[in-house]
Amino acid sequence: MYSTSTTQLKHLLLGFILLNFFSISTAFALIKPDSIEIDKPTKPSNLDSIEIENTNKALFARFDSIANDELKNFVPSLFPEIIKDRLICMNTTIKMTYHQDVLSWIKLYTVKQRAQTQRILERSSFYFPIFEEALKRHEMPDELKYLSIVESALIPNAQSWAAAVGLWQFIPSTGKEYGLEQDWFIDERMDIYKSTDAACRYLKFLYKYHGDWQLALAAYNCGPGRVNWAVKQAGGKTADFWQIYNFLPRETRSYVPAFISVCYAMNYSEEHFIRPDNPHVFIPSDTIHINQFLNIEEFAKQIDVPLEHMELLNPHLKKKAIPAYKKNYPLRFPASKSEMVTANRSEILRASSRASRREVPYTAGDADASSTTEGKKQVTHTVSSGQSLSYIALQYGVTVSNIRIWNRLSSNMIHPNQKLAVWVKETPKAASTTATTPPAKTATKTTTTTVTPSANAKYHTVKSGDTLWDIAQKYQGLTVEKIRKLNNMNSRSMLSPGQKLVISN
Repeated sequence: MYSTSTTQLKHLLLGFILLNFFSISTAFALIKPDSIEIDKPTKPSNLDSIEIENTNKALFARFDSIANDELKNFVPSLFPEIIKDRLICMNTTIKMTYHQDVLSWIKLYTVKQRAQTQRILERSSFYFPIFEEALKRHEMPDELKYLSIVESALIPNAQSWAAAVGLWQFIPSTGKEYGLEQDWFIDERMDIYKSTDAACRYLKFLYKYHGDWQLALAAYNCGPGRVNWAVKQAGGKTADFWQIYNFLPRETRSYVPAFISVCYAMNYSEEHFIRPDNPHVFIPSDTIHINQFLNIEEFAKQIDVPLEHMELLNPHLKKKAIPAYKKNYPLRFPASKSEMVTANRSEILRASSRASRREVPYTAGDADASSTTEGKKQVTHTVSSGQSLSYIALQYGVTVSNIRIWNRLSSNMIHPNQKLAVWVKETPKAASTTATTPPAKTATKTTTTTVTPSANAKYHTVKSGDTLWDIAQKYQGLTVEKIRKLNNMNSRSMLSPGQKLVISN
C-alpha cells in the first residue's frame, strides 16, 4: 500500500523553511547577548537552562507557525497509484471504483476548487450529524451523506435549472410524492430533517429496484426508468454502472464519478492540506408545534437566540413565518432553550403572533384558514380595465392576500385580461368572470355595498409614488375617504402603478 505521511512532509518542509527564512544572524538574534559569557565559560545555572529552554520553545513555535502557513498553500501532486490505494482503504459499502473520470473530479475538488472544498468541510460539521442519524436509522451506508455535496454543496436553498431545490435537490413532483409540502410560505424540500428522511426513503427504493448502489445513485440523477433502459442496452441485469456508462445521459455519466471523488476528498482532505478554518457549530434542536401565525424573527427575540440560528434550523420557512392556516406545524429551535420555551410557551407564542406582519405581507391580518382551498370551488376571473385586487376581492368576498397566494403574485399589480383563480365556497350569483364591469355585491363581514362605476365615470391612473392623499389634492372636492368609497377600498388597500381609480362617478 502507498501512503503519504503528513508528519514527514511537514518535517521536510520545515527544513526548507529553515533554510529560506532564517540566516545564522537571525538565530543568534534570538539569544540574548547578556546570557553568553565568552571570557569565563561556566556551567549553566538552573536559570540559564530555563532561559535556553524557553528560547528553544519560542524558536520551534515560530517554525511550526511558518510551516502551518506554508502547508495551507501547499498543493500535493496527484499520483494515480496512491489514489487507487486510498480508495480501496476507505472500506465503504458502496464500491469506490477508480476511473479516469474519478481522477478528473478529484483534481477539481482537491486542486482547482480547494477553497470551495474547504467551505464544504466547514458546513459539514453542522449537516453531517443530521445525515448520519437518518442513514443509521434507515440502515443505509454512511457514505451516502456525501451525495448531498454533489447535489447542493451543502447549501439548503440551492436551486437548479430544472427547479430542483434543497440539500437533496428534489424536483416538485418527487418532493410531493415523498411528502414534502410546497406552497408560497413553505418549501419542505429545504427542510433539513424532512428532506433528508425523504432522500433516505427514495434512495432505499432505488437500491431495492436496481440491487446496486452505483446504479441507485445514477437513478437518483436521471430516474430509474432511464437507468433500466441503459441496463437493457448493455446486456441485461448483470450490467454495472461502468458497463452502462455510454448509454447514460452525459450528466449522469459524471454523477457517480463525482460522488466517488467527493467521498475521497472528504476522507483525505488532510492529506491534501485542506482544512476548515471556521467549522460550523452543530446546533442540537427541539421542536414546538404551532397552530397560529408566527413570525420567527420575533420568536428568536423572545427566546434570546440569534435569528441566524432560527433560519439555519428552519430554511424551509421562505417568508420567515408560519401561516395561521397551518395546524400543529413543527418549528425547530435550539434545544438549549427548551426549558424556557416550555415554561413560557403562551407568552412567547402570543408575542410572536402579535409581531409586525408588514414584512410578511401575504399573512397580514387576512392570512388565516380562509386561504385554504379545501371544500371550495375555483372560479376564474378575467381582469377588466380599471379593476384592482381590492375591487376583485370585495366582489368575491375574499381577501387581497388570498388572491395573491392563490395566484402567486409578488405584488398587487394586475393587468386587463389577466386570468385570476379565486376560490369561493359557492359561486357568487351576481359574479361574471368575463364582464367588463362586475355587478355590485355586498362584501363579506361588512354592511357596505360595493359601488359600481357608471358609464360616465372619470378615472385617475396611478403613477409610481402616488398616495391617496396626493390624488385627492389634485381634484376639487375629492377626499381620501371618497376615493376609497368610489373604489371599494379599505385602510389596508395598496396602490399599484398603472392602476385606474374612479374619482368621479
